[in-house]
Amino acid sequence: MINSREGIEVELHLAAKWMMAGLVGLGVIFVFLGDRETEVASRAQILLFATLLYAAAAAAWFLEDWRALPGRWFTIIILMVTVVAGFSWLNIPGFLSLLILPVILAATSISLTAALMTAIVETVVVMMTFQYGGVELDLASKIMSLAAIWIGLGLTVAIYRPMYRLTRWSWDHFQQAQTLLEEARDRKAELEQALDDLAHANRELTLLNERVAAMRLIAEEAQKTKTIFVAKVSHEFRTPLNMIIGLVDLLIETPEVYGSALPPALQEDLKIVHRNCEHLSSMVNDVLDLSQTEMGRLTLHREWVDLREDIESAVMVVRPLLEKKKLNLQVTLPENLPQIYCDRVRIRQVLLNLVSNAARFTDRGGITIQAGEEGRYIVVSVSDTGPGISEEDARIIFEPFYQGAAQLRRDNSGSGLGLSISKQFVELHNGQIWIESPPSIPPSGGEGKGGPGSTFSFKLPVSPMETPPARANRWVNDRWLWMERRSPPQIPQLPFKQRIVICDQSGDLYPLLADHADDIEFIETEALAQASQELQRHPAHALILNAASAQQLGPLAEEARAAIQDTPIIACTFPPQIKNILKGGATNYLTKPVRRARLIEAIQALARPVKRVLVVDDDPEVQQLLSRMLLSYEPKVEVVTALNGEEALAALRQHCPDLLLLDISMPKVDGWELLEFKNRDERLRDIPVMIISAQDPVGQPMRSRALLVTTGQGFSINHLLHYSLELSAMVLKPEAEAVPAPG
Repeated sequence: MINSREGIEVELHLAAKWMMAGLVGLGVIFVFLGDRETEVASRAQILLFATLLYAAAAAAWFLEDWRALPGRWFTIIILMVTVVAGFSWLNIPGFLSLLILPVILAATSISLTAALMTAIVETVVVMMTFQYGGVELDLASKIMSLAAIWIGLGLTVAIYRPMYRLTRWSWDHFQQAQTLLEEARDRKAELEQALDDLAHANRELTLLNERVAAMRLIAEEAQKTKTIFVAKVSHEFRTPLNMIIGLVDLLIETPEVYGSALPPALQEDLKIVHRNCEHLSSMVNDVLDLSQTEMGRLTLHREWVDLREDIESAVMVVRPLLEKKKLNLQVTLPENLPQIYCDRVRIRQVLLNLVSNAARFTDRGGITIQAGEEGRYIVVSVSDTGPGISEEDARIIFEPFYQGAAQLRRDNSGSGLGLSISKQFVELHNGQIWIESPPSIPPSGGEGKGGPGSTFSFKLPVSPMETPPARANRWVNDRWLWMERRSPPQIPQLPFKQRIVICDQSGDLYPLLADHADDIEFIETEALAQASQELQRHPAHALILNAASAQQLGPLAEEARAAIQDTPIIACTFPPQIKNILKGGATNYLTKPVRRARLIEAIQALARPVKRVLVVDDDPEVQQLLSRMLLSYEPKVEVVTALNGEEALAALRQHCPDLLLLDISMPKVDGWELLEFKNRDERLRDIPVMIISAQDPVGQPMRSRALLVTTGQGFSINHLLHYSLELSAMVLKPEAEAVPAPG
């Protein structure tokens, strides 16, 4: 490989070995002339001259091997001396014209500069040597030799100069190409490294996707396990709640069942117990609703609420504890406290948690409840005179299951979830909750004002955050004058809700959707004509049709599309929840805790006399509760009880009751098996059955097997493509991420 410009120029020069071969050839010529006797020189002189040429060629050969440049100059000088000596010794006319050969040899073997130097030296030799050397040289021969020297130099320059320029240009581009080649090699190496890294990352991504898929399966299995667990736990909760609420209902509504009137104080206490049980029952129902959904978040059911009522309700629940501890209670509420748009149940639970915590951890002094308006927020504070909370506890007091320092947890009946749940509820309302407390100090004993205490405060927006309206620049004239309002508007800004009309004959879809979307206004209709009239009165964002089966889905959607032209229609197939129960032979399904009014309403719906009732439940207390409810409705009714399915079959065959109240979860023979045995017996087949159980009618969340979207005008190709991509992206995502729960 050529690594320099000089190197590539050397490749363009005549090789020294050819010059030496020329000297040898010249010697051969002289030997040939020596064989022929001439008049200009003797044979001995010619042979001697040839021998000198051979010696010079050999010397130039070895000198070339030692150093190239001296060897070439030596060859040029030998050739010059040969021409001059040949002219002097042999006296051949015109022999001096051969001086052009050293010039050409210098240009072809060394450089043009060397050729110029050789031409100058030869000119000096011709002008001086033959003038003072005693050799006669006429003017014509001198001019001819000098002309040959310089004409040869000119021709050599004319031929070699473009070649040298081309050589330099080629070398420069060669160097650029070599640089680009090196850069390309570097880029290729970097690209290969990047491809290798990409392949490695792709392998890792593939492995990660496999792990994510496995974790997703585990998460889905955990979700199912959690649903089953919550359902079983709720069943255990509902059983004692059913007893408490049922008995309290009887005591409050029909105290004459027990033979005597209740004292007023006892009635007030029973109302407090009933109110707390109702609150606990609503919490159990919320836990069940949360387990049945796959949204991963709690749904709020907002309404305009007067906080005065909720604060008074919380105070009434805690007042017996305050009176027992002899604690003072001060409630400071302004007269013009505005209503707030919130979930009444959740905010009431927050208030109850804060007030009950203050009462539990305060032994002396009292509790102060304050509320006021700050800007667009309502701030509520609950202060106590308890031992206070340290800075370390205050930082993590809202964490789940945290109950504070050991010396403060004298009353450890709580679970440590109250403050954590309160924080979640407040933040779901776009609010904030915090604590203010000086460092806790040991109590000083005796009756005093208590300790330094603590203050729990939370603030809630009066109304939901309003999204800024869309700009209407095309309707605004830049020449209009801006007139500032002198008084604020008096009309309150009500929260905006999207509107959806539901057409469902079963009546099951409306409560489910209403429980899972608070920011949407749902309108319930049973027939398509009713839905069409509702849409004519008030436009809606969509119409949801629920068909009983997939076969009815297409015709129902087509009928709706023909009747409703300007509203998107979404058709689905959610079977009625009670359908499977009715197939099993039951006439109704009552979920524990059963209210007396609900039980009486279900009995009256039978439209037949009920003189004998068989109550089947593995809990004797539930049997007693249901018996008293039945006797309060009809004192002459005969109540027969059974603890399991076997006893129930025997009682059915023996007494042939007019109504069967049946629990599902029982040992040995459960409720479903008992229904099968009853339906096989012709004598017992017509006995109406009401299932009373803490289990939900549907074990798994409701799912639609098909979804059909249409509109009166149909969809264009562009809409079809866009909707297809959007729908496919939503379907492929996990359900908790695909459609976040509104509200």
